[in-house]
Amino acid sequence: MKTRRIGSYTTARVTRGRVERVERHARRLLRDARRLELEPPVLRDIEELFVETAATEFGSGDGVIRIEWSRTQGGGLELIATPRPVGEEPDVWRAKTSKAVHPGPEYRRNTKSVDVRAYDTARAEVAEAAIDEVFLFDKNGWLVEGGRSNFLIVTGNGEWIAPDPALGAVEGIGLTLALESNSKIKYGRQTRDDLLSARELMSVNIVRGVAPIVELDGHAVANGQPGERSLSLAMLFRHE
Repeated sequence: MKTRRIGSYTTARVTRGRVERVERHARRLLRDARRLELEPPVLRDIEELFVETAATEFGSGDGVIRIEWSRTQGGGLELIATPRPVGEEPDVWRAKTSKAVHPGPEYRRNTKSVDVRAYDTARAEVAEAAIDEVFLFDKNGWLVEGGRSNFLIVTGNGEWIAPDPALGAVEGIGLTLALESNSKIKYGRQTRDDLLSARELMSVNIVRGVAPIVELDGHAVANGQPGERSLSLAMLFRHE
């Protein structure tokens, strides 16, 4: 049986040569290493690797950098930077329910961990179905997160809900910014039926920002158009 790799990563946007929120990303990697009971990397080393990679790969342009802190085959720990282009994303997203069951909080402790099989399945589903995201539910039918993002829900009665972190979702920087900016967003538990009756669904990710989800499993969300709250929240993630 293949041994599961242990480690975490964080992915930052580069805009005109500048790594956005580099300090938050570095501190997040330290936090997640401690949660996974790994010796943490040096904060300055993370920041310098972000900056050096951005300068080498993108110059004064745009891009994305993922930095991973994980064990090598020899048992040591290593920082690895992987750059990539920003890529195109649609203004609105279509999503489906994943066939994978979310693994829960047991070993990940709300970290952005490497080598999570449910996310491998989720990414494959997105590619195969030509959609933008999948919704991952736990064994009890509660929404946890997406294959590549956190979610926010505006319920049928107008409440702002983020899935309960006790269910095991990644504690994403994008979601944290949204929570910091709006005290009306509360944690709660939502089923698929709750989502189908929601006023708004939105994906939140620090690289892509806020993406309104207008379709779930072939059903229009509300009127099938981006909602007012998702459009308003998107302003928080403008890349400048």
